[in-house]
Parts: sequence; structure tokens; C-alpha cells
Amino acid sequence: MTGRRVTLADVARAAGVSMAAASRAMNGSYGVSEAVRARVRAVAAELGFEPHAVARALATGRKTANRRERIEILIVDPDPDAMSAKPFYARVLTGAMRAVGGDLSLEVRRVAALPADDPDPPFGRLLINVPGPAGAAYARRGRTIALGRAAPGVAFVAPDNDSGGHQAAVHLLATGRQHIGAVFGPPTPCADERRAGFLRVMTAAAHPVSIAEGNFTRARAYEATRELLARSPALDAVFAACDVSAMGVLQALREAGRRIADDVAVVGFDGSTLSEAADLSSVYMPVEDEAEAAVRHLLDPALPPPPRLPTTLTVRSSS
Repeated sequence: MTGRRVTLADVARAAGVSMAAASRAMNGSYGVSEAVRARVRAVAAELGFEPHAVARALATGRKTANRRERIEILIVDPDPDAMSAKPFYARVLTGAMRAVGGDLSLEVRRVAALPADDPDPPFGRLLINVPGPAGAAYARRGRTIALGRAAPGVAFVAPDNDSGGHQAAVHLLATGRQHIGAVFGPPTPCADERRAGFLRVMTAAAHPVSIAEGNFTRARAYEATRELLARSPALDAVFAACDVSAMGVLQALREAGRRIADDVAVVGFDGSTLSEAADLSSVYMPVEDEAEAAVRHLLDPALPPPPRLPTTLTVRSSS
């Protein structure tokens, strides 16, 4: 180390972990695996690291001229009201906060489109709704993980969307619905997987589906449902690819004088608080666990990538 005092930053860099993870490993705190703890302590011993007050301040961000290390949650969503209108993002934050504890800062950035430059890269990034090629470009700049399948080579955490769509389709067929419609999502991997799982069941059953394209917003789902009703006046079931979309579906059906469940069954996807409040049948996905697992993998890339998280249909009075 050329004679200068070894810092916690040196240890973290040599061990390939964040300073927060290095601090936890050295202090015996919760939040790192035993393998990381052993690796960090071995590196510290090899480098001759001795903890002192300044190093502890750098690790926790207290009274230092340096910026506190941070994880950036980068959300691509053109809706300026997305953070308040879509419970999914609040659930992501809840899970991410479980993983970082108090040692790292979380920075949330919502953009309508990905910025061209990256002047101040964070320690790690959690990508949401980032297209595959762009995700690969961000991955080359530093530690990156995506919620949902991204480009080849980009680590990701995702629920079993295909199975969720499959469960929704099986349920609607089992309840005897004959004229089934669907409001799918935008062309993203998670929406495509839900669509594929739903349509595979319908195709196997030789059951036609009236399809309207959505974008995970209530307003578009409302218009899409009106389109479905115009095309298929006998419509008796709708699968909405997210709970926010389901709210628009319910609104349009009620305005058209259709009784929910009696006339038209509705199934959503997310299992958010919206579904509970609306008594909506919905495919639950563990978003908080998904985000927590993603951030933990950012902090310790040596951890094995988590498998697909299970999805489960919760049947309520809407179907």
C-alpha cells in the first residue's frame, strides 16, 4: 500500500464488496454471508488493516467530506405520477430498504427515457423497466442487477410471471367463462411472460381470447376495456396484466352497467394493496422479496442468483 495507512475502502475494493458490506463483515453485523465475512477479514489481515474512527465514519457516512455510498434504483417510466399511482414501486423500496439497513443510501430516480450520460455512477444499480441493450450498457459501467429479465449477461431477479398468467387462465376457464378478454401490458419481459402463460392455456383449450394492448396504467386499461366491450358485447371475463390496469377495467365495466363477477369476472396481477381494497382476484408476486434479493446480490455478487420467485393466484369476489 506504498506506506500509507490501509483504509476500509482499500479492503472493500480488494475484497470486491461495498464499504457497507466490508464494515458489516469487520464488525460482525447482520447483512453479509459468512463467506463474505471470511473473505473481507482475510483481505483485511493480508493488507494490515486496522479500524479507526475515520474508517468507521467512511463506512457509515457520518461526518465525512465524502459522499455516502449509495444504491441507485433507476426506473424507466414515462408516467410522471408513477411513483404514487403504482404500488409496485413502493413495494420495491420496502424490499430494498430491508437489504441495505442503515449503512447505505438508497437513491431513487424515475426517468421517462434513459439518460445518455452517467457522470456520477453509484456503487450499484437496480434497474426497472430498462430495455435489454440499455441494461447491458449499464452493466458494463459497474454493479448492476435488473428486476425482470434483461439482456443476456445482466443479472436479474424476477417472479414466475409465466406461471401467474397460466394460473389466471386456468381459473377463468374453470369458472365456465366463455367470452374472455385480456388487457396485456407493454412490451417488457415481465408483461410478455404473463401474456405467454395466459395465452398458452387458452390455445391448448382452443378458447379464443379478445386482446387489447395496455401499458400498466389505469387510463389505458379503461380505454382498452371499452374497446373489448365494443368488439365483444358478450364479454364475461377480463384478465388484466397488473392491478393498476385492473382498476381501469373495473371502472369501465361498472360504467357500462356490468356487474363484477356476476356478469364479468376480473383477475389482476401483482397482489398489491389495490387488489385487497377492491376485493380483486389477483396473482400475487412477492415484490418485496424480489427487491431485497436483488440488492443483496448487488452487495455480494458471490451469492448465487436467486431462482424465479413463486406467484400465487388469490381468488376474491371479482371472479
